[in-house]
Amino acid sequence: MNILMKASVVVGATALLAACAGNYNIEKVSMMPDQGGAFASALHKHYVEHAQFEKGEGDWASVGFFNSRAEMAAMGKIPTAQMPSERKLKVDVNAIGQASNTLMAALKTNAPQVAPDACARAQTSFEHWMEQAEEGHQPDHIANERSAFEKAMPECKGEMAMAMPAIPEPFIVYFTHNSAELTSAANAIIERSAKAAMAAKVKRAVLIGHTDRSGSNAYNMALSQKRAEAVAKALMSYGLPKAEVQSSHAGETSPQVATDDGMRERMNRRVEVVFER
Repeated sequence: MNILMKASVVVGATALLAACAGNYNIEKVSMMPDQGGAFASALHKHYVEHAQFEKGEGDWASVGFFNSRAEMAAMGKIPTAQMPSERKLKVDVNAIGQASNTLMAALKTNAPQVAPDACARAQTSFEHWMEQAEEGHQPDHIANERSAFEKAMPECKGEMAMAMPAIPEPFIVYFTHNSAELTSAANAIIERSAKAAMAAKVKRAVLIGHTDRSGSNAYNMALSQKRAEAVAKALMSYGLPKAEVQSSHAGETSPQVATDDGMRERMNRRVEVVFER
């Protein structure tokens, strides 16, 4: 055996070993249980399909590429879509560049969650289009993958996030003299505000109870606490979690309307409620 023949045997053996060591077991990867979400599962499925196609072509490097990405997707690790700069493209360079921008923009939205299969078809077909464009010698294969991408891409659309409802305006609940009872009108305001607060996903409702100056400081402090507790209890009864209701009381120390000591004043017998997010 001459030196040239020996070299050929070594090269052939090396290539064979490399092939054996690669990720070419498509059946094994296709049977892997999906550990990720719907998008990862769809990527798993469609990468396997592209690996099977390349197996039929005898292109083991591409089989390994697509099969490895299918394996990642099955494990719940979503492969980032390849960039055109990662391939030495021979054809469709401009079209692929534009397609990449469109695809990447869609994948940054909630499109993969809204349309997982379409987005998976778009990503895998795009990468296969690039693989074919890098080879550059099978126009029908290039056209087929481009067509598959262009069919899937319009379906890879997300939904516009609904605007978060505004935080409800602060409101005040007023009380009759020497009372912590809620009127029907007060209950209606509290119910309406509680529902609006939950829709706006507020994090906290801050309550401060107050009294007028018609009683002693100690009595009024206790009464303002009862009033704040009454409003807090009502807010919780309409659905606000207890952890989000923060209640305090100030007695007669912070009047809405200034009066002399001992004076009754309806505007000062109140609980102020402010929502925060």
